[in-house]
Amino acid sequence: MTETLNPSPSGSMEPTPSPWQPVYDIFQGVSRKTVCARYGLREQDLDKLIADYKISRRQMALADEFIVRKVGRNDPCPCGSGKKYKKCCMALHEEARKALPRDELQKLEERLQKREKLQEDIHKGFQALMEESYNKARKLAEQLLEKFPEDDRLHDIVVVACLGQGDYDAAFYRARTRYQVAVEEKDFFQENGYHKREGLERTQLVHFYSPSTWLEKFWIAQRARAYAQEFPTDDNQRLMQRVARLKAANDLKRFPQKDMAGFEVRRNALASVVEDLQKDGPAAVPYLLPLCYNFSWASMFVPELLHTGGHSESARLLAELSMFRFPYFSQMCLKYLEEMGEAAVPVIEKTLLENTAFDELKTGLLMVLGAVPTEQSFRILVHMTNHENPYVVNWTAQALGRQKNPKALPYLERAKARLGALSKIQGAIQDLVQNMKGGPA
Repeated sequence: MTETLNPSPSGSMEPTPSPWQPVYDIFQGVSRKTVCARYGLREQDLDKLIADYKISRRQMALADEFIVRKVGRNDPCPCGSGKKYKKCCMALHEEARKALPRDELQKLEERLQKREKLQEDIHKGFQALMEESYNKARKLAEQLLEKFPEDDRLHDIVVVACLGQGDYDAAFYRARTRYQVAVEEKDFFQENGYHKREGLERTQLVHFYSPSTWLEKFWIAQRARAYAQEFPTDDNQRLMQRVARLKAANDLKRFPQKDMAGFEVRRNALASVVEDLQKDGPAAVPYLLPLCYNFSWASMFVPELLHTGGHSESARLLAELSMFRFPYFSQMCLKYLEEMGEAAVPVIEKTLLENTAFDELKTGLLMVLGAVPTEQSFRILVHMTNHENPYVVNWTAQALGRQKNPKALPYLERAKARLGALSKIQGAIQDLVQNMKGGPA
């Protein structure tokens, strides 16, 4: 970048301390007109400078690490090109290292060492969670958070540990706070090109989850907190022992199989335990629900047990648990709701109307409505085409298309006009038109 000039109080021009200083001034609230006059820039020059800065900030986090990281000449280049390091970025990094002042290079090396040590400790924390050593994991994460307060991986460990310990209030408040931080940081980053809590000079090590990730964790903690009040346990030792036997599914040495095939193996091996819990019916629900708050193989049995257990709230629980969005677990909840057919529609409607802050997590329920074509499900989906969240409208359109009802066309067209040609809206319109014509175009 060429050097810009800064008018001094006397009117003469002097070098700008940093080529990004005009951008810093904008971020600190100085008006565009003042910045342009101060640095002799045109409006379009300032716009380009801001855009370049945002791009550079996204690249710097990786570039700094690559410059100081020791990479073998014949190792794959850390930039991800697929080439050997010596034939890709090695010369560029060596040149950058030579150009950096010694103290700056030392700071980068110390930062990298700190990051790598933090990464090791975080791995230990998640490993402790897998072993259900919740006290150990929580203590480790809380200690690290004193040094790295803006690392969401550490906050995640604390939330998972709290859920495992039954400390649902702590999990709820932590998840809610981090969701609010994630929203704030995302908005700030999109506007400014760097994280607010990282700072302009990137002196803090930060790691932020997306708002949608924390929204899921917030919902899980909220439900765990509510279910503890609604479905209290009565220290039934027989039920506690049966649920503990179900946890054998988490033993990876006994069951190394993965994916749905792995679940089938576990389901067959633990069939007698499942049958006993099915006989226990509604009484087992308070003991089964805590299995769902942290994803595990044992949690995969809960949707079936809710579906077959005869509890009056089974449909509502399946709807709410589907919003946890754990792999396979959520799909199983939705599968049983779909099997319930028309009886599930009023329950889904009630779930859609409540807790609207979590609407982004309800897209699976919309698809169930699409698979159950009734007047009520159609009416609900039509109503959801007016939702303010384009993501929700997109999935609503797909669900309406699944019903193959030509009456949906005007509602889809209005949604398309309001939000633009989102892929699922346009696809749903095309599918309905083709269906009305009696087959593919």
